[in-house]
Amino acid sequence: MEIIKNEWLTVSIKAEGAEIQNIVCNKSGREYMWQGDAKYWGGRSPILFPIVGGMWDGKCGYAGRKLHIEKHGFVRKATWSVAAQTADSVTYAYTPEAELEEYPFPCRVEVCYSLNENKVVMHFKVVNLGNDTMYFQIGGHPGFQLPDFAEDREVVGYIRLEGAPESVVRASTQGCTTPERFAYPKTESGLVPICVSTFENEALIFDEYQVKAATLLTLDEKPLARVECSSPVFLFWQPQGIHSPFLCIEPWYGLCDQQGFNGDIAERPYMQQAKAGEAWDGELIITLF
Repeated sequence: MEIIKNEWLTVSIKAEGAEIQNIVCNKSGREYMWQGDAKYWGGRSPILFPIVGGMWDGKCGYAGRKLHIEKHGFVRKATWSVAAQTADSVTYAYTPEAELEEYPFPCRVEVCYSLNENKVVMHFKVVNLGNDTMYFQIGGHPGFQLPDFAEDREVVGYIRLEGAPESVVRASTQGCTTPERFAYPKTESGLVPICVSTFENEALIFDEYQVKAATLLTLDEKPLARVECSSPVFLFWQPQGIHSPFLCIEPWYGLCDQQGFNGDIAERPYMQQAKAGEAWDGELIITLF
């Protein structure tokens, strides 16, 4: 477990999955991160790569063959190495080798966690070590505790969206989407209520760069955490049909397949790419209040 800290925050990360375990306010002692109670969801903040979501029938095409990659990819289960560390930053790296049969693109994946006052910056770098253009998706999946959660309370917080949100797509069969678009639940003031009915169709999926940032709010509409990213997709997730004490805010550089997709990996939604010898960069910023 590596620990980074500054005047505002103390953050702990484990090598398995290079996954944040804790974000604690130094002044108040508040723990912001969901602590992985398996009764609801055992994760905390997994990194998704080389795909986000799932593939239709669990496969896609590449160079005349079928690739089989598990939902959300494999790096969240891998043990990463520490490539660099200072008092307020740490960089993890992982080079897939055993996975080359399922994902035939030699590469190096890095994530740098750094602190900037009350912000945690997650900077992703994907380096193509092969001779061909590589295709991939990458995303964050941080879960935040809801301090106003109670079993007898229907609404346990709110989400404030930034950007131009209009509609969502839904994932159902095999976790893949349909082409229809749907209105999303919101109050008269435009806030999304966090409750079981909001997630009756599982995640709220905003694609097409509709959302630029999202802030998790308490019941009295005070900010807890804001997630900002330039990704084309933002998801908001709780376990379907379960009154849950946490919320995941997930910026994805990619999206799961539409139902019935049978094409090449390059044709999957919002695929990122890096040419031979080149690197791709992206980041998300979590501000804690």
